[in-house]
Amino acid sequence: MSDAAVARPAARPGGGAPGLESRRVGGLRAGGIAPTGTGSEHLRSRLNVGEVLRFGPVKTVELRASMIVGHGSLSWLIVRDLAARLPVMVLPRWLKSRTEPVAIEDVVVALVRALDLPLEASAWFDVPGPDTLSGKEILEETTRVMGFSHPRMVEVPLLTPRLSSLWVRFVTRARWSVAREVVVGLTEDLLAHSDRFWRLIDHPHRLRFSEAARLALNVEHHEGPVRGVWGAIERMRGTGGALGMNRGLLDSAATSSSKTRLPILCVAAWVVAAATAGPFGIWLTIGAAAIALGIVVLLLDGAISRQILRPNLRLVLIGVIGGGLMTAATYLVYPVLGRVAPFIVDDTDLLYAAFRAPSLTVAAVALAPIILGEELVWRSVVQGALVRRFGPPGSVVLAAGAYALAHAPLRSPVLVLVAMVCGLAWGTLRTVTGSLVPTLVAHLVWDALVLLWLRLDSR
Repeated sequence: MSDAAVARPAARPGGGAPGLESRRVGGLRAGGIAPTGTGSEHLRSRLNVGEVLRFGPVKTVELRASMIVGHGSLSWLIVRDLAARLPVMVLPRWLKSRTEPVAIEDVVVALVRALDLPLEASAWFDVPGPDTLSGKEILEETTRVMGFSHPRMVEVPLLTPRLSSLWVRFVTRARWSVAREVVVGLTEDLLAHSDRFWRLIDHPHRLRFSEAARLALNVEHHEGPVRGVWGAIERMRGTGGALGMNRGLLDSAATSSSKTRLPILCVAAWVVAAATAGPFGIWLTIGAAAIALGIVVLLLDGAISRQILRPNLRLVLIGVIGGGLMTAATYLVYPVLGRVAPFIVDDTDLLYAAFRAPSLTVAAVALAPIILGEELVWRSVVQGALVRRFGPPGSVVLAAGAYALAHAPLRSPVLVLVAMVCGLAWGTLRTVTGSLVPTLVAHLVWDALVLLWLRLDSR
């Protein structure tokens, strides 16, 4: 995989070897290692550019790299996006071709020190990295660095480079006009003739591919998550645009909470509250438990809670739309379920009677703090503890299942079903957006409409 490519060698590697003169280099040319065969049109064009510059009037050093690993590199962008977004990869057989990826940090060192080389004439040098990897191995190692399990890879002998470039354009952020040429140039080995240049500038220790990948991902992490549909898919897989081992806000919650017994204590307290709801009422026991546990979470995980609760207009709008869609779905599905299973109607009436125990004013005032505590417990602490072990999709399902089972002592099939379905919806919102704000807003909209003002039992 090559970010650049330069000319057929006009002389031996380092042609115009260092002489006794100490004149500085007049120009630098960053190019790519020459392929073993004819190469693509793109590679040949860039090789010719390097050759023209070296035969020009200004003394020039041309540095040839294959794949440059670093934030801003086109080849790295393609590899990073493929690894982050595809749990299953269809690989053409030509990805067995080998290259020597070099860290952008090492390339910067090479460019700076090349200016002081005492050369008698223009020259070119290869600047390979320390690892020789095939395209398949690069994808595998990138996936590992991101913290994912080994991707499923299926080799397809009939997938041509040009067809592959269309797929690369769809999955990655690379411009198709450029990505097409890069991909077409991958059918041959891009290996250095020698690593002599590193000895000339006294830089023998270069970053391994895995180290360079981690540095590139760390730089990306500080720029925030990838937006759009693919960004949401990445967050579902766990990258959030950064290292898998630092899986955004969910993983931060997991790191602090999973080291304590807070998730277990929260679930246990919730089950106890549900089991004792008979004498005191659902609203009092569950509501009091949610508020009390929410306060505990805020005290113990204050920094994380403030971070995930930081609102903005976009997140609020996502929550409003999500809550509205959930409400519409509820009123569409409920009549059908009521006809299929009449006991659902009776159980719903009993639930509304229990929720109507306090006055409407008390219920409306208490609704927001109860929902806040509920989301801090289930979508932050419990789901956060599960994400580290089972990944984002698994944590959403398991947290929703635990949320439903924690309501089982109330002996209401409808409440357990609602907790499961809503838990999946709110947990997905939490994972996709990386924030509790849309979840809180969606929860508040749904509860306010379905429980307080547009009650199903009034139909």
